[in-house]
Amino acid sequence: MRQSIVMLSLSLAGAVSTASGQGLSYNYFGEQIPLGVDATRIAIFAPDGVDAAERALSRRGVDVSTRVASAIEGWSTYEVPAERRTVEGATFFAMDLAADVSFVSPVFIDQRTMPLIMTPDLIIGFDETLPDEKAEAIIEAMAPGQILDVDFGGLDNVYRVRTSLTHGLDVLEVTHALASRPGVKFAESDFIVKGESFFVPNDPLFMDLWGLDQANDQDMDAPEAWDLEMGDSSVQVVILDVGMQQGHPDLNDIPGMDFSGSVAGGGPANECDNHGTAVAGCVAGVINNGIGISGIAPGCIVKSGKIGTSTSFFGACLGTFDSQPSMLVSALNWSVSSGARVTNSSFGYTNSASVTSAYANARNNGVIHFVATGNGGTSSISYPASLPTVVAVGAMAASGNRATFSQYGVGLDISAPGQLITSTDRTGSNGYQAGDYVDGLDGTSFASPYAAGVAALVISADPSLTVDEVEQILYSTAVDRGVSGYDTTFGWGFINAYNALLAVAPACPGDATGDGMVNFDDLNVVLTNWGTAGPDGDLDDSGTVDFDDLNAVLTAWDSAC
Repeated sequence: MRQSIVMLSLSLAGAVSTASGQGLSYNYFGEQIPLGVDATRIAIFAPDGVDAAERALSRRGVDVSTRVASAIEGWSTYEVPAERRTVEGATFFAMDLAADVSFVSPVFIDQRTMPLIMTPDLIIGFDETLPDEKAEAIIEAMAPGQILDVDFGGLDNVYRVRTSLTHGLDVLEVTHALASRPGVKFAESDFIVKGESFFVPNDPLFMDLWGLDQANDQDMDAPEAWDLEMGDSSVQVVILDVGMQQGHPDLNDIPGMDFSGSVAGGGPANECDNHGTAVAGCVAGVINNGIGISGIAPGCIVKSGKIGTSTSFFGACLGTFDSQPSMLVSALNWSVSSGARVTNSSFGYTNSASVTSAYANARNNGVIHFVATGNGGTSSISYPASLPTVVAVGAMAASGNRATFSQYGVGLDISAPGQLITSTDRTGSNGYQAGDYVDGLDGTSFASPYAAGVAALVISADPSLTVDEVEQILYSTAVDRGVSGYDTTFGWGFINAYNALLAVAPACPGDATGDGMVNFDDLNVVLTNWGTAGPDGDLDDSGTVDFDDLNAVLTAWDSAC
């Protein structure tokens, strides 16, 4: 049934949210983000099972067969009775139900026109100078309940609290009141949102990995880059997504972590959790193993940070996923604690103060973030790509032009291949297509991990580089597109792996003897050690002296360091 999305009138907002004085909105670092209401559905939390809740709903005229279970445990939505399907009717119907169920919320509509559901759990950030006892006194006075976490997600003075509130509108009032208190940096519900997986699979096969290398040279110059660096297994990239297949035969991966409460290890939880496996292949598909594809950083490691579960609507995959800020905050904190250097976020999300803080915190701890700008083709980029603490990546077509679907505008940092992409898929009958691979993928979802992989190569070449230094290398070595220098259509240009590595690699990478020249002495070292595990002659640190090392000598022949 086509949903009717309606914005609440100011009069209704005043009636149901008088304490905030802000109309129907939620607070994001002092900015009021407006909310609409889906008049056709309500959300119910039933932690002990749905039977008792559905008896109460049936008594009030709800058809319980319309239940759609969320991937977030204990949550479901139901159709509002037909006679109550106005904004006022649905909102006050939900308020009436609060006496009969553990928690009820209208299904709000966020600024992306995606559903958003308030939960009784709050994430509250206090000024670092505020003593713990004062922070806890504010919580006790304004949002009494159980403090679940202190310094949540590695963020100083951030509390996660489970309140005794029973209605989503009450949660909005409390968070507005908290956010206005001196000493409070932010306060928000750990709301349930729909993250957007930025992909548009299509049928035409396009088996060549044009983004790595193609005849017109509109690519990342991967073979040239691999002569210098294939990636180091000590450099780990966290794929923040709906999970990726663990142990895929063509992925250089290690076990990940689940933050969505669904599958241990970060693997897929349902038939629609396909996106992360395709994203991961762009970074670390295995090279030279006789099967499938290669990622741009084939020697680096990917691991899953599962931050949501895909929406499966009666077996149909809708391209969205259920998530909460606490899941993404925890995954970003884990990226720091587990030793990762890079994260990739190929999704759109609802503005969240705790998530914004977590991206900044991880960056401050040495983790560089890459985020897809979105697939709407508009001149503004989505959140979290819009954050200043991340690298916002747009999509390029094989022609060297911006892919028409790729969002661009202020905040775009760089562009990478994102149209007609071939990558890893869940094996067998699972995934987007039968078999172990998927082709014809369109989306900034795939541009972002390609850029993340180039960063992983750069870090492999020089692990001492800071986040700022890696970003500047990527920007200064990108191939310029559009107007000269930075522009909001391409950012700093088309990312180039070879150029980036030249900025950190020795001036003459074929120097096997270390004498500052590339000549017959270096050739002799390579040929003498041919087929061995090195280290003499293994110029690219691949573990074997082979044609790549010979090519490095010949490419740099007669040059001086």
